[in-house]
Amino acid sequence: MEIDPLEPETRLNELIGGRYRLTSFIAKGSAISIADAWDETDQRPVLVRLIRRRIMASPGFVHSFRTAMSSAALVSHPNLIAIFDWGVHERSDGNPPTGYVVTERLEGGSLRDILDRGRRLSYSQALQVGLDLCHGLAEAHRQGQVHGEVTPSKIVFGADGRARLVDLGLAAPMQAALWSVGGGPENHMVLYTAPEVAEGKSATSLSDIYGLGLVLVETLTGAVPFSTDSAAATLRARIGRLLPVSADLGPLAQVLEHAARPTVEERASAVELGLELVGVARRLPRPEPLPLVMSFEPATATIPEDESLEAEVPTPSNPAEPVMPEPPQGVPATIPATSDSSASDDENGRESPANVEQQPSSDSVSAQPQTAAPSVPAGSMPRRVSTSRRPRWVMPVAALVAVIAAVIGARVLLATPVYEVPVLSGIAEAEALNIVTPFEWSVSVTYERSDEQPVSGAVIRTNPAAGEQLREGGIFAVVVSEGPVLRELPEVTAMQGADALDLLDSAGFQPFTEIVYNEVIEIGEVISWEIPDDPAIQAGDSVEPGTLVRLVLSGGPAPREVPNVVGLIVGVARAQLVGTALRIVEVEEIYDDETETGLILSQSPQPGELLERGGAIEVSVSLGPNLIAFPSVPANSSFEDAQKLLTDAGFTVELILGAADGDVEEITIDGDRPSPGDEFPNGTQVDIVAA
Repeated sequence: MEIDPLEPETRLNELIGGRYRLTSFIAKGSAISIADAWDETDQRPVLVRLIRRRIMASPGFVHSFRTAMSSAALVSHPNLIAIFDWGVHERSDGNPPTGYVVTERLEGGSLRDILDRGRRLSYSQALQVGLDLCHGLAEAHRQGQVHGEVTPSKIVFGADGRARLVDLGLAAPMQAALWSVGGGPENHMVLYTAPEVAEGKSATSLSDIYGLGLVLVETLTGAVPFSTDSAAATLRARIGRLLPVSADLGPLAQVLEHAARPTVEERASAVELGLELVGVARRLPRPEPLPLVMSFEPATATIPEDESLEAEVPTPSNPAEPVMPEPPQGVPATIPATSDSSASDDENGRESPANVEQQPSSDSVSAQPQTAAPSVPAGSMPRRVSTSRRPRWVMPVAALVAVIAAVIGARVLLATPVYEVPVLSGIAEAEALNIVTPFEWSVSVTYERSDEQPVSGAVIRTNPAAGEQLREGGIFAVVVSEGPVLRELPEVTAMQGADALDLLDSAGFQPFTEIVYNEVIEIGEVISWEIPDDPAIQAGDSVEPGTLVRLVLSGGPAPREVPNVVGLIVGVARAQLVGTALRIVEVEEIYDDETETGLILSQSPQPGELLERGGAIEVSVSLGPNLIAFPSVPANSSFEDAQKLLTDAGFTVELILGAADGDVEEITIDGDRPSPGDEFPNGTQVDIVAA
């Protein structure tokens, strides 16, 4: 596959979107490049994803990108990567524009990094990652967003070990563009694709759950279910196939099988999957910290061809050391070495009391080196010097006291362990309580409403806060959200609809309109409103933001159906329109040989059409037949004189016998002799005989 190269040396220091200065490229691939950048407006480091020009040139991509990102950027959750900005950047070097997405920069690398190092997750670790992703996906799905590509490279971690999902809003249009080029998708692009997508249907929220299920299986087994050597075979392999359940999945087998059902309707949603994982968590030990690939300095890397949408590129670093609790005041920080090896650790990482209580050997008790006595000549006595000497028993007793103090201190420390408060903000209450249960703290739970954490049932904050330390048995307060802060419903009746919509929208509600015709209330004015979910709610009541509000707006008077007035006398037609607020307007009078004078010949609008109140029906009225009087033709008139006289009167003349230069001998109309003053239709033919 030909790759259009993106030259880093020509783009470093370029200002993307007018504010993001590129500082270094940390990844380059066939679809996107990832760069560290400095936000010159907010003065902070950010991560910028730059979409390659071959993707930008894909038909319809730019429109799909704008549409998807405009809605995805509004979704915020602790388990979704924070989107700071996005747009299409007009490049300063004259090349075609490139799309960009600006996000927060995390240091923990991706799940792909962990798996590529040959590491596998324990059941507890995989469960924790799954719970984090369920939280993020549940919020995205609640707001109508579908990720479209849940893969290990899209799951990244911060220094806190919490998993976040990247590329919400970007993954779906990118996938569509990549699937449409070069004869279809490559195998690496379909490893986590749901069966319904393989059959050509659009991805849904449950397609994301299928992908998450396969990802979690891979974290436990090291292999992606249904994967083969080709994209077509991989897609076919999962259609209608149940997830193979093996002993490697352990207690998570049933949960993952439910997530990866081939039939969409039988698959768990994000919320259901999260609840199932919480149920399993009660039977599992607390997870060990994830083997993250911590990255603090940007480094240039290249995305492998089979990971063209890599979300985070790691740089090597040393794993973080565990934080040990500090000893209580007055207790020695270290325990003197024993005669054998150093103290072993129990399963909680604390020193074993059995090792602490070992008695020191004579070598460890003696704190001062022995000095040889000076030699004295035989037969002589040294001069006695008066000195203050420490009794012999002081040193052994002091050493013994130090050992006893250390043992007592260790016993105190081990008797009341100290734990670091984990990050619980944004986590569901049940899950948070499950996490802190092993610490045996005295936990109290209170509830309040919060816009900072609007998800009902999620933890807002804790006391002590995350990162602080608390001894076993200490009081631990958890504040849980009851949902966002309630808003007071304003009275909007009689307001103009546009003003009412602005007012309700700014207060955080979701108004929508319904138009009803009204003969009295002005067009666009609010006639009434209600909360569809609870019509009993009135103005001044407090409800949650996001509540639907139906506004009934006046559409003005209802349009009238036009009646048929053709063939009626104008006066009669006007009488029939009384009460309809319509009117008759005569626009034309027309001679009509077959219609009596005064009758309506035609109308506009036509019968059955709608006309606004007060509208006019334009009509044409008949003048009846167009009759002309027969003139008096003088006797002995020449044919030419008679012809002119009759033609000027409106008749047509026909010489049926004789010469045109002769005199008139006989005049008839339809065989009868007309008399002066007789009326005939205009254009009637007159027959003349000349001699």
